[in-house]
Amino acid sequence: MKLRLPHLTPVAKGQLWGMGVGLGTALLAVEHFELGYRIFFIGAAAAWIASEFFLARRLTGTDWKTIAVAILTGISFPWIGFSFAFSLNAIAP
Repeated sequence: MKLRLPHLTPVAKGQLWGMGVGLGTALLAVEHFELGYRIFFIGAAAAWIASEFFLARRLTGTDWKTIAVAILTGISFPWIGFSFAFSLNAIAP
């Protein structure tokens, strides 16, 4: 039995790379500011789901602009989760 990775489009590869970079850096920031991991992951997942709902139809193609937008959106998902956790931590009593 061969284990193969699924065929990913260039946009999916760019978004996956961006999410890897964004997740690594945002996790360092969450650890540094001593924020909750649970609310961080909930915020990042909500940002990803909202992006799939609103941007999935528009992010098709293989030109450099589309790939750049895919990478930037991938990087932004974890940072939206970080900002969500940071803002909830700021208003906590």
